[in-house]
Amino acid sequence: MTLPKLSRRTLLGAMAAPALAGPAVAQAWPNRPIRVIVPFAAGGTTDLMTRLIGERLGAPLGQQVVVENRGGAFGMLGADAVAKAPADGYTLLAGSPGPMVVNPFVYKSLPYDPERDLCGVCMIASVPYVMAVPTSLGVNSVQELLALARARPNSINFATSGMASRLTVELFRALAGGVPMEMVQYRGGAPARTDLLAGRVQLVIEQAPAFLEDFRAGTLKPLAVGGTRRFRLLPDVPTLQEVGIAGYEAEAWMGYGAPAGTPMAIRERLATEIDRIVKMPEVQERLLSWGSEPVGGTVADMERILAEERRRWGEVVRIAGIERE
Repeated sequence: MTLPKLSRRTLLGAMAAPALAGPAVAQAWPNRPIRVIVPFAAGGTTDLMTRLIGERLGAPLGQQVVVENRGGAFGMLGADAVAKAPADGYTLLAGSPGPMVVNPFVYKSLPYDPERDLCGVCMIASVPYVMAVPTSLGVNSVQELLALARARPNSINFATSGMASRLTVELFRALAGGVPMEMVQYRGGAPARTDLLAGRVQLVIEQAPAFLEDFRAGTLKPLAVGGTRRFRLLPDVPTLQEVGIAGYEAEAWMGYGAPAGTPMAIRERLATEIDRIVKMPEVQERLLSWGSEPVGGTVADMERILAEERRRWGEVVRIAGIERE
C-alpha cells in the first residue's frame, strides 16, 4: 500500500503538537479540586504547614485544595501514591527529606524512585536541627563534647528516632574526623527525649522546635544548630560550622512536590502562588511560631535543593557505611 505524501505544513504541525500540549493543558488547569497528600499522620509539622498553605491556595486557583493524610512506611505510602498519580497538576505531595530524598539510600525495597517519579514545585519552610545534650552532662560546647567523647571512648550514647536523626549525627561524626560514640535506636521522638532528659543518652541532633521548652527550662543545653545561619529562636547558639565542623549543613524542610512530568507551566503557577502565600505576614508569623524558617522560591530553587540534598545524604550514607534495610 502506498502512503499519501504529507505536506511540509502537516509535518511541522504534527511535530509541534506535543510541544503545544503542555501549555494547552496548563491553560485549562485547574477545573476541579486539587489534592495534596501528606505522607504522615495528621497533627505533625508537615501536616500543619500543608494545611496552612492549602487553605490559602484555593482562592487564587479558583478550586478547592483538599489535604489527605496517608501515613505509613516512613512516608513511602503517601509518596508512592503521588508518584503513581497522573501528572496533571491535580495531585501534589507535601514533601520532606525522607520521602523525596533519603529513602532510596537507606531502604532496599522502595515502590517508587523519587528522583525519577517525583519533581519539585516550591519550598515552604526549613526547620533547623539542633545538637542537644543533658545539662547534667556538664559540657558547654561542641569542642568540650568532642574532648569528652575522645577521652572516654564509647561513653557517649546518641539517640536516633529514625533515619534522619541518625544521619545528622553520622554527618557530624564524619566531618569531626571520627567520634567514638554508641547509637541507641528508639521507635519515636518522645521516648528518645525522655531518656535524653534522664541522662540515659547524652546526645541528639534533632529538629530544634521539639526541644525549645527544655532549653528554656534549663534541662537540656543546645550546643549548636545545623544550618548555615543561626536560628532566630536560639540567637546565641552558634552553627556547627562556626564551631569548627566545616561543611556541616543539615536542615529539615517541607515543600510541595508533584508527579514527574507535571507540566512546567502548572508547576510555575503553583510556585508563584505558594511563594506569595509564604510571604504573607500572618503566614510567616505562624511558621516562625512553629520554629520553622519561611523559604518559598521558584521551581528551579526547589529542584536545586533536591539535587544538593541527594548528593549530601548519599555521601553521608556511603561514609557511614549504612546498609540498606
